[in-house]
Amino acid sequence: MWLIDVLGRIKLAGLLFLGILLVGTVGFAYFSNWQWFDAFYMTTLTLTTIGFYEVIDLSESPAGRIFTVFIAFGGVGVFTYFVSNVAALFIEGDVRRSFYRRKMEKKISKMTDHYIVCGLGRVGKTIADELAITKREVVLADINEESFEFLSEELMTLPKLAGDCTDEDFLERLSIQHAKGIFICTREDNTNLVICLTARQMSSNIKIVVRSKDIHLTNKLKRAGADNIISPNHIGGIRMMSEMMHPSVTSFLDDMTRNMSISMRIEEITVGDKYSGKCISDLNLEKYQNTLLLAVREDGAYDYIPVADRELKKGSQLIVMTTPDNRQSIEERIG
Repeated sequence: MWLIDVLGRIKLAGLLFLGILLVGTVGFAYFSNWQWFDAFYMTTLTLTTIGFYEVIDLSESPAGRIFTVFIAFGGVGVFTYFVSNVAALFIEGDVRRSFYRRKMEKKISKMTDHYIVCGLGRVGKTIADELAITKREVVLADINEESFEFLSEELMTLPKLAGDCTDEDFLERLSIQHAKGIFICTREDNTNLVICLTARQMSSNIKIVVRSKDIHLTNKLKRAGADNIISPNHIGGIRMMSEMMHPSVTSFLDDMTRNMSISMRIEEITVGDKYSGKCISDLNLEKYQNTLLLAVREDGAYDYIPVADRELKKGSQLIVMTTPDNRQSIEERIG
């Protein structure tokens, strides 16, 4: 919006300058018995304040000299307006970007338990959309600042920084030490590998999920510190098979995530100290509309559709189908 305003003012100044040039040429042509070239030359000398001498003799024409004064003042004003807006296009633009970057860095430095998305291609934008819909704190990062221009209105409001995610200083500005997880999804597998290695060295607790086009890089990414590696090609193949073999299941899952009136998700909620030693019935999940407990995970094992008197402990993970709002409320109460 700011850029559009500046360009509009430059266009206006240009039109005003051409207008004064035209008026001056016609006016001086009148005082010189329609010597058009001399009139144009006289107007140019006046507008640019060069003023070698009067190409058109106005010594006997007070009206002509008064006209020259108005052209001179008008030309200087418009020319100054034009130059100031061109300068603003470059100088003020840099100042605004610098101010915005400092503002973002300050905001990000205060965030905790957030998620970082490195790379804002189609995969990165999809991840960011899902994080925003499910009301998670998220920071967006990409090496190209231009990639931010193509974000949706919802994502434009999120904290974001342009920079090289392979650089430790930049990852520190993304507050990686306080982040809960990082999604590494640039277009280059080798870049993803370096980011993964750097992120793991900077934070031993952060969860790292990496995109890899080459499924053969799985072992290298694991050794670099990735918790999970996702291959879009592999996932795409599985999805196509599911569409053929289990169309109702895939349709159900799609409707569940795409229905904006009831945005359902399968969520993972960890039990905290408050509910350690209590039973599932004590959670009172039935008071949450559109919420269903699917399983409890403890020590790597799943208890599907657990009974109401099943005892929970700190660290138990509830696998719940619910809405983003309900997930937040349940997490705040039992997490």
